[in-house]
Amino acid sequence: MKSLSRKWSVMPSRAINDRELKERELRVLGALCVHTNAAGVCWPSMETLCAVTGYRERVTIHAAMKVLKRRKYVRQLQPKDYQETSSGWKSNRYQVLWDGDEALPTYEEIHSAKPLQLVADQDDAHNKEIGGLGDKQVNTRNHADPAAEAITHAYLRAVQRATGQVRMFDNEIAHARKLAAAGFTVADVTAATLNVCDSALERRAGVPSLYDVAQVMA
Repeated sequence: MKSLSRKWSVMPSRAINDRELKERELRVLGALCVHTNAAGVCWPSMETLCAVTGYRERVTIHAAMKVLKRRKYVRQLQPKDYQETSSGWKSNRYQVLWDGDEALPTYEEIHSAKPLQLVADQDDAHNKEIGGLGDKQVNTRNHADPAAEAITHAYLRAVQRATGQVRMFDNEIAHARKLAAAGFTVADVTAATLNVCDSALERRAGVPSLYDVAQVMA
């Protein structure tokens, strides 16, 4: 099984009482839920779903997903609903439906699920353009920097662990590059982030950014 940063997940409680669902569907639904945000958005790859559920054959995952979609536990999201460029998404986006009749998630709700996906399932291959507004989300990862990316993910995991909140990868990578260049390690950033988050919670302040953590570490 792949190593997951999240040790818990939330599933639709109605699935437990649904006698139409077999173990296969429940395991696949659980694997999706490990990666969802509050809006139910996730995009684990087929490889990740196989690894988490323990199923070797992709056809098993496909069959379970077909049932989950039909029973309205899962909705497959379409790039066209978010005015994505023609390149679309590398991995399918899904929305786990807590009640079964939820509205489509917003663009922001989709983007905020990024830190909850495994690094291998992140999709940063293309810049995304939002409709006719001409606003582009800048791809800050064109030039790979493994140390900075590791620091960013360490910060994101620590924030989620301490506060339950999700921060955006692209908003923090620039500060991570500076910390990596200064010689700070993943362990350093994790410890500092947890401490800064605990202090912020005591003061009832907002979720600290990586810049706030870097200020303390300086």
